[in-house]
Amino acid sequence: MRNVIKNCLFIVALALSMILGTQAFAQQQHQHEAQDTKSTQQQADKKSDAMMCCMKDGKMGQGMGKGMGQGMGQGQGKGQGKGMMMGGMDGRPEDMQTIHMLFENNTKITRSVRNIKNGVEALTESDDPKIQAKIAEHTYAMKKRLENRQPIRQWDPLYVALFENADKIKLEVVQTKKGVKIIETSNDPYVVKLIQSHAAGVSEFAKEGMPVMHKRHELPGAEPADNSGFLGKGDGITTCPVTGEPVNKEVKAELMGRTVYFCCENCREVVKKNPEKYLKP
Repeated sequence: MRNVIKNCLFIVALALSMILGTQAFAQQQHQHEAQDTKSTQQQADKKSDAMMCCMKDGKMGQGMGKGMGQGMGQGQGKGQGKGMMMGGMDGRPEDMQTIHMLFENNTKITRSVRNIKNGVEALTESDDPKIQAKIAEHTYAMKKRLENRQPIRQWDPLYVALFENADKIKLEVVQTKKGVKIIETSNDPYVVKLIQSHAAGVSEFAKEGMPVMHKRHELPGAEPADNSGFLGKGDGITTCPVTGEPVNKEVKAELMGRTVYFCCENCREVVKKNPEKYLKP
């Protein structure tokens, strides 16, 4: 009997000890958590004070302004500037493809031009629906290029002058059943001469086709260019030696001991007849 009582007392004492120990542990844990919370709050307060100080001094504004300003300004500014100033066809080979297609089908095109006081009225049409679509496509593409100052034929003095004076030119396009009618005018007498010279040149393109595609057009009143010397405008690797335009890597020829690339087959034939005029040794 005594042993039973002793065992019961031992079990009760052990249970009380475990209960008291658990309470002490919980109390201690609660104290640690309270200290951690207080420490975290103090750190947050310090950071908040530092941030308020920076804002007060203008450091944060300067940092964000400088970072965002330089990043956005340099990224967008340089990207757009470079895009607008690219060479020849400004990254649009489809424009040159359309031009070549029109030259190759010049016999299907009819064109009439009337000089007016401050410019020209020109009607360009075809009975072929595919050519009609290409005439319209080319006309609207060139209107957009004029508005955006994206020149073509930068080796041709007349075209260079036209794009340099683009802000003085008004171009209206009216679609007809078989093509387009354009009214191109200017209030500047010299630019009117440029417009009329250009219209005459395009009429020659429509009449003669590929043989005159790369003909150079001098400015109104200028002396004809001397074509007896070197005429090359490109390196034959990335730019066509005849036009200076980007090359088509599928159009090439072995000339003067190397592979030469061209923008079109017509240019290749021109150079093959007289390579010394367009290629340097």
